[in-house]
Amino acid sequence: MQIYFVIDILNGEVVRAFRGERKNYYPISRFSKVVGVDDPIGVVEVVKPKFLYVADLDRITGRGNNTRTIETLASKVKHLIADCGFKSPEELNGLRFTPVLGTETFDMAQLEEVRIPVFVSLDIKDGRLLSNRRLEFDSLIEYLNTFSLLGLIVLTLDRVGSCSLDLKTIEKAVDLSENPVFAGGGVGSIEDLRRLKEIGCRGVLIATAVHNGSIGLEVVRKGYI
Repeated sequence: MQIYFVIDILNGEVVRAFRGERKNYYPISRFSKVVGVDDPIGVVEVVKPKFLYVADLDRITGRGNNTRTIETLASKVKHLIADCGFKSPEELNGLRFTPVLGTETFDMAQLEEVRIPVFVSLDIKDGRLLSNRRLEFDSLIEYLNTFSLLGLIVLTLDRVGSCSLDLKTIEKAVDLSENPVFAGGGVGSIEDLRRLKEIGCRGVLIATAVHNGSIGLEVVRKGYI
C-alpha cells in the first residue's frame, strides 16, 4: 500500500487542516513536532516523503494559484498528485504533476473528455458528497468504474486531522470500486495503516499523524507498508 504525505497550501503556506473547517486552518509550524517552517518546499525538504499529495486550497477557493510551487515540489519526490480545484479538462493540459479531480469542483460528467491519467477524489463532508450535482455515493462509484483511474480517493473531510477513520465508508468504496481505492482523512496510527491495507486499500493519505509523532518519518520516506 502506497503512503502519500499530505500538504495543504493556503495563502502560500502549509497549514494544519482539521475537519474541513478551512476558516480555522493555521500554519503547520504551530502544530507540528517535526517541522518548524511553513514554506511548502521547506516542509517537504524536512519530511522527505517518497509520495506527496498537495491540496492547493488557494486555487480550490478561487483566491490564488500555487502551480509553480507544486511543480517544484514534484521534482523533489517520486510521485506528486495534486487537487488544484480543477473545473474543466482544458485546465489539465501541460501539467507537470498528476491531477486529482475532486467532486467539490470538477463535474464528473466531463471525465469522458479527459485524455490523461488522473485520480478522482470523492470529497465527503457530514456524510454527503460535495458536488454541484446531486450525486449518490454508490451510483457515482459505479459510473467511475467505467473509467480506468489511477486511483479513487475517499476523502472524508470531516475526519481530516481527527485521527479517527471512517472505516465503514472506506470499506464500502473498496467493495464497490473497480479502481484502486486510496483513503484520506482520519489516519492516526500504524495500526490504522495496517487495517486499511487489510481491507484492500491501495493507498493512503496522511499528515496529522506524522506531525504529531504517531507515525514516524521513516514511514512516509519509505512510502509503502
